[in-house]
Amino acid sequence: MAEPFATIEDLVKHWPDIPEELRDVAETKLDEASIIVRGLYPGVDERISTGKLDADVVKLVVCQMVATTLKREIEAGAGDDVSQQTFTAGLYSQSLSFRAREATLFLTKLHRQLLGGGGNRNRKAFMIIPGR
Repeated sequence: MAEPFATIEDLVKHWPDIPEELRDVAETKLDEASIIVRGLYPGVDERISTGKLDADVVKLVVCQMVATTLKREIEAGAGDDVSQQTFTAGLYSQSLSFRAREATLFLTKLHRQLLGGGGNRNRKAFMIIPGR
């Protein structure tokens, strides 16, 4: 199995306030995030070794993926599940929307652009003329 792109020490540099009790989980998540990056970008190791992609970029992406996931887990554990709430006084109404508690690893649009895939590069504008 290949080495993770980032270590717990790298993550601590990006997120110095990481709770001590999450460090073991963070190490596992760093490994999982690296697997996800390798799965979505199969040539990433080769691109790093040939200098076509900076290893620090991949390290940053993996650390941000893990930090975002663990921060969401902390928020969910603190009972911050409500994403939207509405109250009405006349005839008593209340509405609550809850966010998903599962904190999964994911790549943002910026991450995909940094790793060399996605973003708006491949999109082209087009026009539809009705009635033709």
